Parts: sequence; C-alpha cells; structure tokens
Amino acid sequence: MSGTWLGTVSYLAPGKYTVSDMKDTQQQFWPAEDTKIIGAGTMCAAGTQCTEAKLEAAAKGGKLAATVLVTDGVATTITEEP
Repeated sequence: MSGTWLGTVSYLAPGKYTVSDMKDTQQQFWPAEDTKIIGAGTMCAAGTQCTEAKLEAAAKGGKLAATVLVTDGVATTITEEP
C-alpha cells in the first residue's frame, strides 16, 4: 500500500507500526534504514532527524501525531506533527 497518512502512530512490534486517521482507519508500515524520521519535540528536537529508537519510544507512549509517507508498505518519511 502506498500513500500519505496523517494520524496517530502506534507501535505494534519491533519494526512494525500503524498510523490511524480521524476515522480510526489504520495503515500498517515498516521503517527502513533510509527512512527520514523528523521530530517536532516529542520524539526529538523540532526539525531534527530522529532515530527509530526515538520513534519506537514515542509511539509506545500513544500520543505521537505524524504524517507518514508510505511506498509499498515502507515508510519513506515520518514527520511528527507539532
């Protein structure tokens, strides 16, 4: 599946996440080694690139809002929403 999703990012298992929109439609995705993960204060400092470990920790917290660009199930960009 490919597309752009804006919603809450949740942790499923190591290397597996979902993003759910306002209608609670969930899209599963996997980050790759070259996925750009950009913070806005929850994962890491605003405008800086974060690690997947920071993404995982924030997603486990349950309140991570982000825009996720997915290509064939792999996230190319995850941008935290302020």
